[in-house]
Amino acid sequence: MSYLQRFLTLNVLMSLAFTALVCTPGLAEDSTLITVGPRLGFSGKTPLLGRQQKYSFNLYDIAAVWRLPWQWPLGDTDWKLETRLITSAGALEGAGETGLMATLVPDLALSGWNGLVSLDAGAGAGFFSKYKFGAQDFGGPVQIVATVGIRVTPLAHAYAGFRVQHFSDARVYGPSALGVDMYLVEFGYTF
Repeated sequence: MSYLQRFLTLNVLMSLAFTALVCTPGLAEDSTLITVGPRLGFSGKTPLLGRQQKYSFNLYDIAAVWRLPWQWPLGDTDWKLETRLITSAGALEGAGETGLMATLVPDLALSGWNGLVSLDAGAGAGFFSKYKFGAQDFGGPVQIVATVGIRVTPLAHAYAGFRVQHFSDARVYGPSALGVDMYLVEFGYTF
């Protein structure tokens, strides 16, 4: 598959996913904002996924988590499976350079103990104003974002969590592009 075919395929899939997220909430309950707060992230040169990095990166952003309308209780317990959308905007820094980035990640969360703890996983899109940092090239401005996280809500309106987030072009821009694994600490306000 050529570069153009891969790029067009990725754009069509992303457009369909975004359209499904935006248009189908009318079929269920309303979406609500559940948390907002800062996240601080760092990477190492040896990632969990992908190849050796050329640089270490730092990430600074603000994330908002939205509860999407679909959720399912798990038996007679207070555990439930719910759909969420993680949105974020901030800065990615590496090789002495900084670029803006934003993410849009649909997410599936397992939450329990009356919201005290949640585990989540999701995949979506990242949009980068800068995708070349020194010798490390992410390939292009649109990246696939995969994430796994744990969050605790020890107080009524406060949360803290840890998240692993992987940015990659999945070789859409060619075989020489590198992604990056970020380890994020997050905290903030729960509505």
